[in-house]
Amino acid sequence: MQSTELSTNKKIKDYYYVTKPNVISLLVFTGAAGYVASAGWHTSLVTLAVVAIAVWCGSAAANTVGSYFDRDIDAIMLRTKKRPIPTGRIAPQRALAYGLVLLTVSLSLSVVFLSWLSALAMSIGFVDYAIVYSLVTKRRTPLNILLGGFSGVMPVLVGFFATRTPVISLATALFIGFLVFFWIPEHIWSLAVRYKQDYENAKVPMLPVVVSEKTSVRVIGITSILMIVYSLAPIFIPQLGLHFVYIGTACVLGGAVLALNIWLLQEPSTARAWSVFKFSSPYLFFAFIGIMADILLSHRP
Repeated sequence: MQSTELSTNKKIKDYYYVTKPNVISLLVFTGAAGYVASAGWHTSLVTLAVVAIAVWCGSAAANTVGSYFDRDIDAIMLRTKKRPIPTGRIAPQRALAYGLVLLTVSLSLSVVFLSWLSALAMSIGFVDYAIVYSLVTKRRTPLNILLGGFSGVMPVLVGFFATRTPVISLATALFIGFLVFFWIPEHIWSLAVRYKQDYENAKVPMLPVVVSEKTSVRVIGITSILMIVYSLAPIFIPQLGLHFVYIGTACVLGGAVLALNIWLLQEPSTARAWSVFKFSSPYLFFAFIGIMADILLSHRP
C-alpha cells in the first residue's frame, strides 16, 4: 500500500513538473496583476482566482505541449535531460494529451467565467509559445524568443478582458503586456549565455550560439536599454494614465538593470550573465507591483 502511494505521489509530481511551474508563477502573477490593474477597487476575489487558475492552466498547457515538441533536444541538454518526458517517466503521447486537457480547462474557464476575449488571448498565447516558438522557430532562428515573446503579453490581456468596466484603457493594458515582451530578451539570452554549451550540443540557435559571447552581452545590453526606455513611456504619453508611483518604480528598477548590464559589458562572463538573469524576474515582479499600486492610488473611491 505504501509503495503504491509513493508511486502515485511521484507520478503526480511528474505531471506537475512537466508544466515547468517555475516559469508559470511569473505569468500567473502578471495575469492577476493585469486584472487588478484593470478592475481597480472593483476587483473581485472570485474573478481574480479564476484569472489565476485559467492563466496557470493555459501556461501549463503551452509548456507541456512545448516539452512534447522539445523532447529530443531536452534529452541532450544537461539542464533538461532529467525532465519527466526525456527520462520516460511520462510517455510523450500522454504528455501531449495532458497538455491539451489543460488547454481545454483554461479556455472553458475563460469562456464561462471571464469573457470570450480572455479565451482568445489565452489561445493566442498558447499558439505563439507551443507552435510558433517551440515547434516552428526554436530550431531555425536566433529570433525564436522574439517571435515567441508575444505569448508573454497575453496573460495581462486575459486579466484585462476579464474586467467588465476597466479603469484603464486597452492601450494601457497593451503597454503593460508589452513590458513583458521587452523584458524577455534580457531574461532568456542572459540564461542562454550560461547554458551556451547545452544549446550548442542540441543545435538550438540561441543568440550566444550563433555569435560570440562579447556580442551576445552587447545585444543583451541593448535590449535592456530598450526595455528601460519602453518602461518610461508613460512619462511622454500621459494618456496611459500611469503616474509618479509607477514612474518612480520604473526609474529605480531601470537604474539597477542599467548598472548590472554595464557591469556585464565591462567583463562578459557566464557568472555575471547569471547575475543579470537572477535580477530579471524581481525586476518584472516589482514593476507590476508599481503598476498596481499606481492605478489603485490614482482611482481611489
